[in-house]
Amino acid sequence: MRFLIYNEKAQLVLVKARDCLDSDKLRFACWCSKLKLKDGVTNSAEIPSASSVVFPRKLDSRVRVDVPRPKKSRSRKVKEDEEEILVIKGIELDRNKFVKFDVFINDEDDPVSRPDNTEFAGSFVNVPQKRSDGKRKSTVLRIAITELLEDLDADDDDSVIVTLVPRAGIDDVTIGGIEIQFAS
Repeated sequence: MRFLIYNEKAQLVLVKARDCLDSDKLRFACWCSKLKLKDGVTNSAEIPSASSVVFPRKLDSRVRVDVPRPKKSRSRKVKEDEEEILVIKGIELDRNKFVKFDVFINDEDDPVSRPDNTEFAGSFVNVPQKRSDGKRKSTVLRIAITELLEDLDADDDDSVIVTLVPRAGIDDVTIGGIEIQFAS
């Protein structure tokens, strides 16, 4: 099976289905590398706990918070029954603006955030709705993190470090709080 796709340089490229497993054959650079945090970001001793950070808070720069976990050291059966979920609540923004921020998670035991000890958890994106009423929108972002915590070997930790990295349209975005919940 063959496809014609456009690469990042807007060039038409013929791709075979088997080529999709090799980015070199696609002649396409992986965009995931751009999502990594820079080496040596903030010492963990300087990271405030979620309870000490004043929320709501404007997302005008990177926000790092040490978020407590309600349960730790869960068995495989319990993990299958209950998903651990990172909840970023009270996200308030102008519904007519494009907004994007990324969410990263670190193990609490790692003193410095580096690409090798930080996991990309997900992104929040608001697509403009172009309404003339000018109303603000309030929403919640929920990200399943059970497997991500296993990848970080953070399953026994009391807390995790959550980093919100603004990418676009963040001049008028407010975050109401960050917590971890469980869903079955």
